[in-house]
Amino acid sequence: MYACYADSGYLRFTYEATDFSPAKAYDYIIIGGGTAGCPLAATLSESYSVLLLERGSSFNKSVLYERNVFQNLLAANDNDSPVQTFVSEDGLQNARARILGGGSMINGGFYSRADDYFYNNAGIEWDMGAVERAYEWVENSIVTRPTRLNRFQTSFFNGLLESGVDPDNGFTFDHVQGTKIGGSTFNDSGIRHGAVELLNNANPENLDVLVHAMVDRVIFSTSDSLGN
Repeated sequence: MYACYADSGYLRFTYEATDFSPAKAYDYIIIGGGTAGCPLAATLSESYSVLLLERGSSFNKSVLYERNVFQNLLAANDNDSPVQTFVSEDGLQNARARILGGGSMINGGFYSRADDYFYNNAGIEWDMGAVERAYEWVENSIVTRPTRLNRFQTSFFNGLLESGVDPDNGFTFDHVQGTKIGGSTFNDSGIRHGAVELLNNANPENLDVLVHAMVDRVIFSTSDSLGN
């Protein structure tokens, strides 16, 4: 279907919403196929039936290339571009993703783990072993350790150090004080590997992904079926 995309195994269970009749029931329905929805759908599909709904398209070749990052943002429109413009509540012009994979398909590709402050102050009893495994799952799937920095990155890195943002931490995925080289969702050839590729880890027998699927309303019921 999209032969130009090497890591698109998920396309075998991805459908246009208007061309697909979903099952009568799913264990989970996830609204939004972005950086949270894709890994959640893949993980839940290991044991449950899942329907993932995404309002945008499944693929746009232009988002694959690092050289197109700014071009895609400038080409944002109200039709079916992978980037959509909007005005925030405080009146600022902004842009958001409208494509399976969400913001990971239009951003600058920088990857870092969260600050420990988040876990220590979230009010949640985290299983840090599970958190570590989740990070490794994502990193092994779509994150690259850069082997070289381009001219701009080198200048920016050195500029931070010269302005006193130290120490020089070199390469690390961890969120640390100072200056570091983090991971990238672009490989060394400048090809993007976004959150959508995490769907390649899903159980295809348990997952249906619909694109151009708009959710009009959500109805909650306390019964086991709407007929009761």
